[in-house]
Amino acid sequence: MAPPRDKSSQPPVEVAKSPLPMKPPATPLGVLDLETEARQLRAERAYDLHGQSAKTLVKHEHFRVVLIALKSGRRCREHRAEESVSVQAVGGGIKVHLAAEEVIELPRGCVLALEPGVAHDFEAVEDSTLLLTLAWTGHHHAGERDPGRAH
Repeated sequence: MAPPRDKSSQPPVEVAKSPLPMKPPATPLGVLDLETEARQLRAERAYDLHGQSAKTLVKHEHFRVVLIALKSGRRCREHRAEESVSVQAVGGGIKVHLAAEEVIELPRGCVLALEPGVAHDFEAVEDSTLLLTLAWTGHHHAGERDPGRAH
């Protein structure tokens, strides 16, 4: 058995930096009214013109929360996120299309968790509101997009 190594002589470990843009320090806590935020998204011109509107509600260095309002029938283009992603249908219902031609029904109140790098898109089966939570892990996967171009 080898003798224990002296940790003080080891070089310091470098911590990977998040590709997400920095923002002034976040408040330590916040309560969000998703119904009010969703109403505001539906009142925006983009929602009327394109059937979709989104707002980043929380943006920390390694963590982000985004609310998306989609009109029935709206399908977002396929994309992949460098972060771990959870998708929660907080209103309406959606279909999540995965690159492998798999379709996951996500009714109101359900949450789907995706690993980083999983290609997906959303299709609203009715007027819907989605809550995305993105957590950057610091790990990179083969074939990923450039850092800083998250979800």
